[in-house]
Amino acid sequence: MRKTMEQIVLEGQAAKCESLEELYLVWQLMQQMEEEPYGATCYGEIEQRSFHIDGIVSPEDYNGTLFVLKETNMRKFIQQGQTMPVISDVRKQLAFGKSPSGEVEYLDYLSGMQKIVNEQFYKNTAKCSNLKLLKQLAVLYINKRGGKGAADDISMQYGQYYIEFIKTQIRLLKPKTIVCCSDEIFRLIVMEVFHNKKQKKNQEIYMKWKNLVVGDIFLADSNFRPTSDEEHAAIRVVRMWNPAYRVNNGQYVSVEEYLKEFERRVTADTAEATEMNS
Repeated sequence: MRKTMEQIVLEGQAAKCESLEELYLVWQLMQQMEEEPYGATCYGEIEQRSFHIDGIVSPEDYNGTLFVLKETNMRKFIQQGQTMPVISDVRKQLAFGKSPSGEVEYLDYLSGMQKIVNEQFYKNTAKCSNLKLLKQLAVLYINKRGGKGAADDISMQYGQYYIEFIKTQIRLLKPKTIVCCSDEIFRLIVMEVFHNKKQKKNQEIYMKWKNLVVGDIFLADSNFRPTSDEEHAAIRVVRMWNPAYRVNNGQYVSVEEYLKEFERRVTADTAEATEMNS
């Protein structure tokens, strides 16, 4: 989708935003200026102006872990025939550990991964309730309009269209660990936010892996530049499955299996990085 000159100007304003509140105002305005969003960045069943505010769940408890997911779930609103824009703050649902509207999913997955991140990366083994763990994290939805859990490209197309806004949001959140909940999200964040990409002579753009991605972890310094130096890395970006990952003839992977795989990736990569730097 092409952008108008007004939208390009808004992208420039987004890069200068100094708070999430300011960024979200510009972001919502940008959404409303899309001329043909349906089929590209928005489902026909979802009001174009819908917007879901995300970010740090509890500023007092945040420890630098950011989870990036595709979209909030709008199925209940669609079933109810919602015709007005849905504007919600999903941070409140995370803070309470439940989502009556069903927008926020995978709470057990997020709290479980947060516990593992605490233990493996932050060396914090203190016992915490799931609610306390959820309050320690931040969440970023690639598709701020929300979706319906369909296996299509709309969320990632939205992400590409609004990548300048996503870059600014991540910088404002100042994460130490970014968990990307799908391969597509991992590539988008590493290539665009951390500028880790290269263009071939045939114009194909690809992500650089050699000496920069150890197993499932990409490292960057405090200036968001790729680095292979584990000791001086300020940010880790972890590649993980989408929580809706399916195995065994289309069955969703269980929370237990999912967390076991996440721990395997984190511990294996940590051990490999330590060995490389020894």
